[in-house]
Amino acid sequence: MEINGITRGNLVRRRIEPLRPAKPWQPDILLVQGDSHPVVVKDYRPRGFLYRFFVGIPSTWNEARIYRKLAGIGGIPRCHGKLDRYAVAIEYIEGRNASKVKPGELPHEFFHRLQQVVDAVHERRIVLCDLRNKKNIMVSKSGEPYLIDLCTAFERGRGWNPVRSWIYGIFHQDDYIGLSKLKRQLAPELLTPEEADQLDRGLFMQKQVMAIRDFCVRWLKQLVSRSSVR
Repeated sequence: MEINGITRGNLVRRRIEPLRPAKPWQPDILLVQGDSHPVVVKDYRPRGFLYRFFVGIPSTWNEARIYRKLAGIGGIPRCHGKLDRYAVAIEYIEGRNASKVKPGELPHEFFHRLQQVVDAVHERRIVLCDLRNKKNIMVSKSGEPYLIDLCTAFERGRGWNPVRSWIYGIFHQDDYIGLSKLKRQLAPELLTPEEADQLDRGLFMQKQVMAIRDFCVRWLKQLVSRSSVR
């Protein structure tokens, strides 16, 4: 598929710069020059077969689908579509992620607008699942909040499914805990007692879930490292 003049065949030639260092267990994140404007391409194809097949294909499909469902929400970059089953092209937001912001640097209004973005996402029955990671929150050049890296976002769906609804409820709360964590780190004066209490207590079975997640990440890294050696 061609997106703004970018194809799989000319992707390397049109690359401006990588937006993060390449790792064997992560996709390449590239800033690529389109015909009319630069775009961000998230590409799993350079990774080993096991990773790109079992992680890259479903992640690319899910991220493109989630972006489509969130289209029109301010603070969500526009998805230009998939180059192929391994790569998705997303609107480039010039700015920096929240991990590069110092405490007290952002106006209070930024956090209010950020919560409005999260509320709008939830209204479409989608949770972000990784909002605790400050690198997934962008501060645009004009000071507006944007949410990026939606490959792990989760949709509740409309059918009756108690397990899916339970998982959705956990991550719905976790998204707001992510906002509270950001406030504590960058604007602690905005943190309410209720938010501080929930942040300290965490979620039901949170430690167990995090332990399982960390184990899966370690296993994935080992699997990718072994396949790369071969």
